[in-house]
Amino acid sequence: MKTRKQGNAIVLTVPTKFNIEEDQEYVAIKGEMGSITYVPKVKNIFKEALENNEDLRFEDEFAEDTQLMGREEV
Repeated sequence: MKTRKQGNAIVLTVPTKFNIEEDQEYVAIKGEMGSITYVPKVKNIFKEALENNEDLRFEDEFAEDTQLMGREEV
């Protein structure tokens, strides 16, 4: 692969043999010795919950067990 200039950006073309879907967003991470890693961008569940006015707090669905089974009070 070879980089090319497109406007103010340097573009690295991904070969079709990698089967990357069109319009998929990636986060680029520059590593040591000039390596570049592209990681698919995932949705932010916290931002999405805030926008949808949802509560992400965990609620225990199990009834609390009040019967002692062993040495809990020791």
